[in-house]
Amino acid sequence: MERKYLSVSSLVMMIFLGVFGFGNIANNFKEIGMSSATMLIVGILLYFLPLCLIMAEFGAYAKDRTSGIYSWIEIGLGKKMAYLAIWSYFVANIFYLPTLATRVPTYLSYGIYGDSHINNLEMAGLSAIGLVISLIIGIKFEKSIGSLSKPVGYISLLTVIVFLVAGLYLHFTGQSATHLTVSSFKIDLASKSSIAGALGSFSWILFAFGGGEVVGPYVNKVKNPERDFLKGLLLSSVLIGTLYVLGVIALSAFGTQADFSKVSLVNAVLAGFKFMGDKIGLGIWFVKLMGIAYSLITLVALMLWGSSLAAGVFSEAPEGTFPEWLTKKDDKNGILKNALIFQTILAFLFIALTTFGGKAAGELYYRVYDMSTMALIIPYFCLGISYIAFRRKGHKSPFQIHKSNRLSICAGVIVVVMTLIALIFAGYNFSKPLAGQLSTIKLYYGGLIMFMLIGVAIKFFSGKKKK
Repeated sequence: MERKYLSVSSLVMMIFLGVFGFGNIANNFKEIGMSSATMLIVGILLYFLPLCLIMAEFGAYAKDRTSGIYSWIEIGLGKKMAYLAIWSYFVANIFYLPTLATRVPTYLSYGIYGDSHINNLEMAGLSAIGLVISLIIGIKFEKSIGSLSKPVGYISLLTVIVFLVAGLYLHFTGQSATHLTVSSFKIDLASKSSIAGALGSFSWILFAFGGGEVVGPYVNKVKNPERDFLKGLLLSSVLIGTLYVLGVIALSAFGTQADFSKVSLVNAVLAGFKFMGDKIGLGIWFVKLMGIAYSLITLVALMLWGSSLAAGVFSEAPEGTFPEWLTKKDDKNGILKNALIFQTILAFLFIALTTFGGKAAGELYYRVYDMSTMALIIPYFCLGISYIAFRRKGHKSPFQIHKSNRLSICAGVIVVVMTLIALIFAGYNFSKPLAGQLSTIKLYYGGLIMFMLIGVAIKFFSGKKKK
């Protein structure tokens, strides 16, 4: 039987589902207005594009590895640093899975009622169903996730294009809610406080580009990874970057920054389409249609993230790194069944805690969630350093950013610098007194240290038990 390979278009749609978030557009716009478009352009050129090129070079070099980002960091920095990086990656994303799961019933509510009408019991029950579906697909049909991502990715792309066309039309015909000028896109750098604010905003915008590594575990499923993996990453970086920038412009046509500031983080996606429907005279059916579409899109994204997270963290972890049962693969198809079940249980427990645990339990969870935020930066920081070490050691990949080590290393340096900016200024404002920021600093950086210490303890006791 001839082996089925992932096409370039499948890779692009997988990355698109993993990275692109309409909520990122709406939430960045409501926070900093049109200057978010300018910051997104800077983020694309100085962070996302170099990061994709680095992943392409690593992917071509380690095309037979199955863990993606873990193996890329391990090649340059060794197993210990790779473990710390992948542990922080797990910490950040294990809290993202329940977030995705709860968005499925929220969007489904829009699909049924045209608005968010869902109680706690319905939220928990439908989220659990979404998690179980994701688990079954991950265990039984893991090889089909790439194929499934392609048509659903096209649906997601179509919804965005519809939004863009309508928004740009309103701008060109003078009917937009926001009047655009050249100064609208200007980043305010006139004072110390505005510079600090811009750095903080830019740091959080970089988080919008996380997720391209979801295709890392699928490199060995690409027929010609030296060529096609590169094409997939480059095409997706251009596509996502373009849609992010145009999305901000289109969004401003349907509502002002003040309009979107009244919308919650979760509802920002469908609120954008609701504003669009009201602006151009579409009925409630349009919002319902978008609600159904985003329910499906989010469910498939949940499947993709769950399978990719398990493969990235546990598939190549050395013995004694994690408890042995977590890294055990199915004898027939090599699926990490136990890891997938473990992730699903954790995600549902988090949902149950916030839904039925009362106010105190909910506050505790969201505090821990905030504490895990900075953990997302560590893997990309380590990936940049690993690439610098990789090129300095003289490794030769079938694809190279540039034959010159010096020029290629610049890409790694740029990624490291950008991640450092995000790590520092996402939680620290240098224009304000330090004493007034201690609670935020403790939350973000104290939380990061706490989670890293937990990871060290897990590795220590797992290794001790193995010996």
